Amino acid sequence: MRTGERLLKEGSRPEVPGDYAPSVRRSVPAEVPESLLAGRAGSGHFGFVILGAGCAGLSVCYYLLERGVTEPILILDQRTTFDDDRTWCFWDVEDTPFSHLAIESWRSWSVTSGKRTITQTSESHPYLCLAAGDFYESVLRSIAAYPNVTLRLGEAVESREERGAHTLVRTSGDTYAACVVLDGRGLAAGSPAFTELRQRSCWVPQQFLGMRLRTTRPVFDPEVCTLMDFSVNQSRGLRFMYALPFGEREALVENVYLSEVEVSAEEHRAEISAYLHDHYGLLPHEYRVDGEERGYIPMTDYRFPRRIGERSYSIGMLGGETRPSTGYTFLRIQRYCRALAEALAGDREPPLRADPRRFEMLDAIFLRFMRRYPERCPDIYATMFNRVPPSALVRFLTERSTPLEDLRLILALPKTPFLKVAGGMLLDRHP
Repeated sequence: MRTGERLLKEGSRPEVPGDYAPSVRRSVPAEVPESLLAGRAGSGHFGFVILGAGCAGLSVCYYLLERGVTEPILILDQRTTFDDDRTWCFWDVEDTPFSHLAIESWRSWSVTSGKRTITQTSESHPYLCLAAGDFYESVLRSIAAYPNVTLRLGEAVESREERGAHTLVRTSGDTYAACVVLDGRGLAAGSPAFTELRQRSCWVPQQFLGMRLRTTRPVFDPEVCTLMDFSVNQSRGLRFMYALPFGEREALVENVYLSEVEVSAEEHRAEISAYLHDHYGLLPHEYRVDGEERGYIPMTDYRFPRRIGERSYSIGMLGGETRPSTGYTFLRIQRYCRALAEALAGDREPPLRADPRRFEMLDAIFLRFMRRYPERCPDIYATMFNRVPPSALVRFLTERSTPLEDLRLILALPKTPFLKVAGGMLLDRHP
């Protein structure tokens, strides 16, 4: 399954001659309103200090303001620009303030295992792709309309210390006092949290590299996106191709591993090039690469601590908003940040989660199945998409299904291997 966040590196290859379709991606960073940077709110003391101006940090600020918060809000980030460096994909199962910004949507998607391709369509729940640049610009413009928000860029957070009724946040530039701290800085590889989850959980790393392509001739079907194509070589671990067509001559094509195997950028590129040749008949001189996206997403059943202090909370990936069995993140961030903002604005105890707890067990079982039986996963995915009605499956993948729909999906899958995994998991937890 695909994710959450994807990193884009512009200009990865030189241009080659040809009649290329225009790209839908912006080429300049999102504009930051000057009023946000002017230090309008607070003088070292803030009601809320938000660490990280990514998807989670900006979203929670948006929802706090939407709920009528008037205390000074400070957003800190070590970045200096808001580059169009990521995309988020998600099914349109509920309203968010940002869904209308999607650069493309697909009502049909396919999954391929061996020679079997399953194509499903949902008119009610299209698959959306949102570019980070559009998200950043929209949110920054929205929060700039409020005089109680200040954004400070180029400041790396160095420490957080609770003292009495306040929390001191020290950065590379200053020290700030906060009543509430919301930490949305992400889960960096090598960080203490990252190391702990590897040691104390079942986890499957999702690592990928994608190329944003423009071709000299029409080869893509813009009506259908490829969620998972497992017809590629599986000798190095569970692997699939992911393709989002933005037209007949433009697409994002990604090489994805659900495995701990080390794959270099050059190996990713070579495997994508082979796929383009084998599946679309494209030779290297027939396409141009406008950019690359590369990422590493831990899919884990680790229970991230939501509350990290008396008045401090984790949000985003650091708060466990990446779904363990799929890697999808965007909708979970929106749900939790909205619920958290409502609680804080109403002076209530913040919730620990915004999704039904029953999915926690199902995700843990599926993660263990992936680790134990990776060779069986392609057929499992194809069976899942083939036997479950598309809208019901989408609701399951987005944690909006009913218990009856969950049962229908469970009954569509082979029982013996999943029962073995579930039994082993229970024995591990209750020796």
